[in-house]
Amino acid sequence: MGALGWTIYRPEQLVVISGVGIFDISFATAFREAMRAEGAAGFCKLFDFSRLDIKLSDQDLQSMVASTRLAGPIKSGPIALYLGKTPPPLLVDMAILLKDRIGYRRRIRLFTDEFVARQWLLYEGPALNASHEALLTSTTDTVGALVRR
Repeated sequence: MGALGWTIYRPEQLVVISGVGIFDISFATAFREAMRAEGAAGFCKLFDFSRLDIKLSDQDLQSMVASTRLAGPIKSGPIALYLGKTPPPLLVDMAILLKDRIGYRRRIRLFTDEFVARQWLLYEGPALNASHEALLTSTTDTVGALVRR
């Protein structure tokens, strides 16, 4: 049993997703709906996968890819997937599969250094006036809305 959650940093147009647990289709769907409802779909996203597992079936991946096509007028921000300093091979494989399935529809990159991931988001993302300090500081102690598993 674990909890995944997110924190929205509006001035920086950044969403940090972190926690312990399983990243699956129900979490991804709840997250996507929450971002649209909060007006944060276009924000940069930092997924901290360093302490969780990705559990997505082929059908789940197809559903996620289809939702990127059906987003309509909502412009989505870039995604940085932080896997940890020495991620387990299965996590790396699942992250690569997720990235490959989403493909060119989204700006998405994998990282083993959180600082580098934050730098990439700072320069890649839609946040034109983002605060360097907010994007480059650690958020391991901040928790936003939670989805319990």
